[in-house]
Amino acid sequence: METELLIVGSGPAGLMAAYLAASKGHDVTVVERLDSPGGMSASFEINGMMVDYGSHRLHPATSQPLLEILKNILGTDLQTRNRNGRIRVEEKWVTFPLSFSNLVKSLPARSVSELFKDSLTSPFRQPAEETFAEHIKAGLGQKVFDLIYGPYAKKLWGMPAEELHSDLARKRVSAKSHLDILKKLIRSTINNGQIFFYPRNGYGQICERLAEEAENKGARFLFETEIKSIDLTDKTCVVTKTENGSFDSQRIWSTAPFGSLVKMINPAPSPQIIESLKQLKYRAMVLVYLICDQERLTEFDAHYFPGIDTPISRISEPKNYREGPDPKDFTIICCEVPCWEGDQIWLASDEELGELMLDSLAKQGLPKINLLDTKTRRLPKVYPIYDLDYREKFENLINWSTSQERLTIFGRQGLFAPDNLHHALSMGHAAANALDSNTSFAHNSWKSSLEEFQTHVVED
Repeated sequence: METELLIVGSGPAGLMAAYLAASKGHDVTVVERLDSPGGMSASFEINGMMVDYGSHRLHPATSQPLLEILKNILGTDLQTRNRNGRIRVEEKWVTFPLSFSNLVKSLPARSVSELFKDSLTSPFRQPAEETFAEHIKAGLGQKVFDLIYGPYAKKLWGMPAEELHSDLARKRVSAKSHLDILKKLIRSTINNGQIFFYPRNGYGQICERLAEEAENKGARFLFETEIKSIDLTDKTCVVTKTENGSFDSQRIWSTAPFGSLVKMINPAPSPQIIESLKQLKYRAMVLVYLICDQERLTEFDAHYFPGIDTPISRISEPKNYREGPDPKDFTIICCEVPCWEGDQIWLASDEELGELMLDSLAKQGLPKINLLDTKTRRLPKVYPIYDLDYREKFENLINWSTSQERLTIFGRQGLFAPDNLHHALSMGHAAANALDSNTSFAHNSWKSSLEEFQTHVVED
């Protein structure tokens, strides 16, 4: 079978690329090993309620061109919502996003005093080492590090903040100084909180509609299809073999995890590339869905738990993210539990995890949960780990990928990036923009896009 452009993976990046390339008249085929689009940005049903793979939202930082595309395809289903979250600090609840008055009112006076002292000295501090810990301490101070980012780093990435690269802090922590926090506090207070966008029928509706529109433009989707090999030896085309047949394409774009992709490539990359790949690590996550015999647990959309007194990093209540067709007689709480693939949390039964969640949340001052049932989902590759020597390994892989004439790699998994949905969409947008009408690819433009992707900062 022949196709002009073969896209591996139907996550947000691959879908946006497929939609835009097909809109420009290209012959596009998307291959996906799962039975539906979206990947970790999909939604699925539990007991008649749509839930997501954790807490997700479309941020206002989404570029205007991308936001216009999504508004056009989702219409009124894309709702504008006010954020209403909380973070647990020193056994107190602080509103999140932060409000200046609530921050001062909620924390003990001694903590507020220490935060104020840190803010006065922050202009004179410089990081002593290129570590996550030193970057946070220099910018935000020792107190913020001790209260939030130190324990949270250990929880999310399973390593002390002193053993993580400062690049991770640059990508994951948007506030670089107390002045940044003050600006956010003032902006939040003036605007009466922050907004986000969320679809009426679950976060996965974004990817579902992108897939539908791409198909309307002529793109073909092959779900439940495993790729066996990708042959790059022919300089004029790419030969991709699946379990159901073979494709000849002029170009192949992959959003699959680097590790999965490289195993398919012929000729095989050098031993140096293979070794770099083996050393890249991910933190896993178990999502524990508590089905509760109550209409709502709280009024809040998300609760954050940076402390090590609970294995949970965040909980979310899907009903509070939207005005949608949700059942009235029960609610669902999604607990996010970072772990290592194969550890005790990963291997625990649904019943064991449900009991652990109930016990842990009760100690965090939340209302009593009347548990009906527990469901789980296990995600092996959620948080890429930027250890102290990750950069050389990652650059080896990027240099190899950009040297391939007919293969382009992007997406959150493809580029080992801890990015938001709008970042992934922007990667697909950039790839499509680099594709000319004759299917030639503007490699120099793409290299500039890769450099821009490195400046992405995760929205909290």
